[in-house]
Amino acid sequence: MIGGVVGRVSSPVLVGRDAEVAQLRAALERAAAGQPAIVVVAGEAGVGKTRLVAELLGAVGEVGAVALSGGCLDVGDGVLAYAPMVEALRPLARVLAPEELERVLGGARAELARLVPELGPQPEGEQAAPLAPTRLFELLLGMLHRLAERGPVLLVVEDLHWADQSTRDLLEFLHRNLRAGVALVLTYRSDELHRRHPLRPWLAELDRSGRAERLELGRLGRRELALQLAGILDEPVAPALVGEILARSEGNPFFAEELLAAHLEGARLPLALRDLLLARVEALSEATQRVLEVAAVAGARVDHELLAAVVGQDAEQLVWLLREAVTHHVLAVDEASGGYVFRHALVQEAVYDDLLPVQRGPLHAAYARALGRRVEQRDAGDGTTGATAVEWGQLAYHWYAAHDLGQALPASVHAGQAAEAASALAEALEHYERALALWDQVPEAASRSPLDRVTLLHRAAEAANLAGRYDHAVALARLALDRVDAAAEPLRAGALLERLARYYWVAGHSAKAMATIERAVATIPAEPPSPELARALAAHGQLLMLLSHQAEARARSEEAVAVARQVGARAVEGHALTTLGSSLGVLGQMEAGIADLEQGLQIAREFGSLDDLGRAHANLASVLEMAGRSADAVEVFLAGADLARRFGVLGRYGSNLLPDAANSLLSLGRLEEAERLLDEVFELDLRSTGNWVRPLTVRGTLRLLRGDLVGAKADFQRILEESPAPLDPQDATPVFVGLAEVAVWEGRLPDARAAVADGLAILATSDEPYWIADLCGTGLAVEAAVAEQARARRADEEERTARELAAGLIDRVRAATAAPEVVPTPAVAAHLLTAEAEWSRVTGPSDPERWAKGAQAWEALGHVWKAGYACWRQAEALLAQGAPRQAAGEALTRAWTLARGLGARLLAAEIDALGRRARIELALPEAAPDGPAQAPTAPPDELGLTLREREVLALVADGRTNRQIAEALFISNKTASVHVSNILAKLGVANRGEAAAVAHRLGLTG
Repeated sequence: MIGGVVGRVSSPVLVGRDAEVAQLRAALERAAAGQPAIVVVAGEAGVGKTRLVAELLGAVGEVGAVALSGGCLDVGDGVLAYAPMVEALRPLARVLAPEELERVLGGARAELARLVPELGPQPEGEQAAPLAPTRLFELLLGMLHRLAERGPVLLVVEDLHWADQSTRDLLEFLHRNLRAGVALVLTYRSDELHRRHPLRPWLAELDRSGRAERLELGRLGRRELALQLAGILDEPVAPALVGEILARSEGNPFFAEELLAAHLEGARLPLALRDLLLARVEALSEATQRVLEVAAVAGARVDHELLAAVVGQDAEQLVWLLREAVTHHVLAVDEASGGYVFRHALVQEAVYDDLLPVQRGPLHAAYARALGRRVEQRDAGDGTTGATAVEWGQLAYHWYAAHDLGQALPASVHAGQAAEAASALAEALEHYERALALWDQVPEAASRSPLDRVTLLHRAAEAANLAGRYDHAVALARLALDRVDAAAEPLRAGALLERLARYYWVAGHSAKAMATIERAVATIPAEPPSPELARALAAHGQLLMLLSHQAEARARSEEAVAVARQVGARAVEGHALTTLGSSLGVLGQMEAGIADLEQGLQIAREFGSLDDLGRAHANLASVLEMAGRSADAVEVFLAGADLARRFGVLGRYGSNLLPDAANSLLSLGRLEEAERLLDEVFELDLRSTGNWVRPLTVRGTLRLLRGDLVGAKADFQRILEESPAPLDPQDATPVFVGLAEVAVWEGRLPDARAAVADGLAILATSDEPYWIADLCGTGLAVEAAVAEQARARRADEEERTARELAAGLIDRVRAATAAPEVVPTPAVAAHLLTAEAEWSRVTGPSDPERWAKGAQAWEALGHVWKAGYACWRQAEALLAQGAPRQAAGEALTRAWTLARGLGARLLAAEIDALGRRARIELALPEAAPDGPAQAPTAPPDELGLTLREREVLALVADGRTNRQIAEALFISNKTASVHVSNILAKLGVANRGEAAAVAHRLGLTG
């Protein structure tokens, strides 16, 4: 290590920054109190961002904090994935005891060691598949949270203006999700952000979140500058010199330091910034200047070993030259790595820019050769390498900067593979695409590439897919396919088609996805069986299942399982079994379906595949819910969520598992438990629109049950407005059911009919009995309401239209539930009974026996709201046919009890209104905390109308005759006539039309 530093160029006391230091210390104190804190420090180059952060780093001992610090690197057009995080996390293995490090890593050592090798040995054997970035982000978040359990954590990331895409994505994730005592401090050069700089939108999003503080460092004034200069010299500075330095530096602290140094050395103060930055360098010996030129090519930081290899100087002489550079404050020693950093990045930039192009190329090549030797030395001998993604990225950058395209191409391929393994998929894509751009320019080097062109295109497409650039993945996969002769290489072509189908699906092009996977199955030979065929068949089965073609999905998945077993593709077998079990379960073949799902789950456990584990739990629980086994479904959904939480990936899987568990709780009437789960869901990182669909759907359903129609409609409508692609049938159906039910409660029957029609369009080719019965049952309720109103107004054409539409709906339900391959589950059977009962409302009269059967079916399943609704309709039908009031009262009381216990305000209000119209007294138990308040008997209004007369007036305004009013209110024709006469007299109007006008004015209609 270089020592013996003499002199001083910086003030030992930070001046003019008291407020800024206090702001950063407050953030660290919040972390010490267990709260997250995020501060973004901005300022021009040289204004003192690093000096300010150093002051904070020096204070961590006061609160017992762990400090982690790293900086982004400037590599021109190159990309170095996660460079600041690698630098920040590298010391952890040194500062934590082994057992504490194991606790902090939380079982994620192997995954995190792929990013930071110092954290532990990488597993031997076949290279593991790359982690999706969100998975890596959650592992890092969990590690920071566990580290914060022992005390506050300070994480500093400097020079964000040079950050790679993956680092920006990670920091954005952390700023949204930090919950523990972690202070995150970020710095960037504000004068580097041109109009199209990628950091601009990133910072805008940070500001919109409201979770980060901004700290803008300004220049120093005359008083602060004088204190700074006096601190350097240990004595006051002449006012004239202060004035001259202030005029030249304009208050920039770094420039002021350099100007003072030039003055002290007797030099004339330079006019140009470049001359100022180079003045200190030019005062050194020629040999030391040559060393600094070599160091500048490496960047703002360089390690001793690489520098020595490129300089080629005698080791002892090199130490003396470096000592000179350190003594004169051009370089500083990086204690953590043993390497060197330029005292300011501006100096490194100035030295590099001063080199002639003819000088830079050979130096970059020398660095590339030295890095290449280092990578070779780290080769483990088994085909894997210990080199990091950052080192591979540096190697590719230096070869490209040296204009040696023959070396740059294979280095870029290796860099892409390393970045992919480190889950830096945006950077992997950049490396791969650079290699592809060079391919035709250097054919000899292309022949030496570790990946051929088609495989390179395939890897680039997969990186784009995992990075969320789905349309770009499609384009790259199609380029790969164009270079494959399907007749000569059917397996390769089929495998690419299978991936292309996946990319189309996630990009929202379901029709293209289906056509492409069908082409993949047709392209791959059936004999001999192959892993490629098994994967294509399994993917086809899954796509058919997602599009609700369950019978076809079952057949295709059975083929996939058979082929997978023949070729020993165990993971594919598990995937196909999960699809097969799901389709069988949806078709009602529960025993076989659950057996296959559990077998698929077991295989997923064998391989430790979190994707397959999450999918198996979700599908098994969904099948249980569709079978009416909601309590069992809750357990399986939550078991999947617990598994995801244990592996640190709740953010990825919880957005479906938790809301689906909440939905099953809603079925059981356990609204408060469901609400608590939804609160947890909305605390997750729901950035992707797709992640919002299930949480919003279930929250909308909860709001609907409680009577918050405005909130429910907003949730359902948001899904349709913000979804970038058409929803899958299983996602779309509950949304359209919800919108239709909201519209019915609000009396917007045309809108309700339109929502059902939109849902039916998505289910047009579906054979899934559960969703068909659910949506068609809702549609029948809509048409029943239309038909009843049309009959009351004697609007025969409207009633006929409602009957015709309802006939199509009931036929669809009957056909779906009676299909040869379908065994109706108890839940599907309950939906069918309800649909038949609604059909009786359409045709008239409403059949109380059918409603009673529906109520019994739903109660047997524990589905409270649906049972309460059926009991209400049963009582209504009994009263309409003149049944004994005792029978109607029993059904109505049961409905009332269920609705009140559930806190279903709208349903309870309808039951209460029916009871009052029928003169059936309902018991009024204490309302639940969120239940409806007891409705008191309404006093006469200012016009002298009783509550009953207001009900009659509303029906008069609706155009009802006395007979129809009597039927609606379960009173005699004579009583209805008396009420109408009293109303006309009290209102002082001559006829029913004038009374109707008064009713509209008073808002008694609708």
